[in-house]
Amino acid sequence: MSETSFKPAIPFETWDLDLLVDYVLKFHHRNTRKYGNELLGRLDALAATHPELDRVADHLRNSVADLDVHCQKEENVLFPFIIDLFHASELGREHMPFHCGTIQYPIDAMMADHSDEIERHGRIAVLTNNYTAPADAEPEYGKVLADLRRFRDYLLEHVYVENMIIFPRALKLE
Repeated sequence: MSETSFKPAIPFETWDLDLLVDYVLKFHHRNTRKYGNELLGRLDALAATHPELDRVADHLRNSVADLDVHCQKEENVLFPFIIDLFHASELGREHMPFHCGTIQYPIDAMMADHSDEIERHGRIAVLTNNYTAPADAEPEYGKVLADLRRFRDYLLEHVYVENMIIFPRALKLE
């Protein structure tokens, strides 16, 4: 699944740019960090007795770490500039240029990160038989896989909102 085939239940395209950025920061970034680490702990505990989950845990560990760095770049560099662009536009004012010319390069880098994460979570889906626990598995096994799927689904929404709405609007404003 990709961000272009993802269809959100929320009409994000009707939201203002500053609200979209706030939503990504306060919902997606916060929850990626909180629930990613929590889920990783549960998955590691489960993998201790289910070695077939070792590679899944490795993928999630790398995902959580890479997403944290990704979120930091957005929070510290890209999103503050996008908010400045939005406010300047709302006030009918000129904005200062981005420190390295245009935001196209950081947007391209963020979109490459998104593609990498979607691919990684595709590998997790394959390794878990599309998040299906073995018939004889204990309940926690099924719960962890369901939460992994939910984590992936939120990641897809996160990527959709950024790639399909925030980034194109920011580039247009620039």
